[in-house]
Amino acid sequence: MLVLAHTGRESARRSARQVIERLTAAGVAVRVTDEEVPALECAGATVVPAGPEAAEGAELAIVLGGDGTLLRAAELARPAGTPLIGVNLGHVGFLAEAEPDGLTQAVDHLLAGEYRVEERMTLDVVARDNGTQIARTWR
Repeated sequence: MLVLAHTGRESARRSARQVIERLTAAGVAVRVTDEEVPALECAGATVVPAGPEAAEGAELAIVLGGDGTLLRAAELARPAGTPLIGVNLGHVGFLAEAEPDGLTQAVDHLLAGEYRVEERMTLDVVARDNGTQIARTWR
């Protein structure tokens, strides 16, 4: 599993450490990105480069933060087709599925395989100038 967090928030760092400890104690291989590992100060996780390959082969990405963190995680997970579960530690949390007070139960459900993946639609966007591609993204 890939664990990503909003490292600028102490609550996200604390929650990420809790998730990593619980997963590794259950024998699950956990990855964190090289950009986040200094702030997370976690033991037992494999450090991977922060890029699309970070999610390659991961069963799931657990994202702790707000909608911005979830969107950043989607940039990493989308090329690999890795599902995301967001834990809302932000203000609004439109995109998150779980709340911090249910974090332990959410991890227990994940460990038991008690979850389902919902496909979400995105748009591929290409900007062209006189037929020449000048930008490409997705939303």
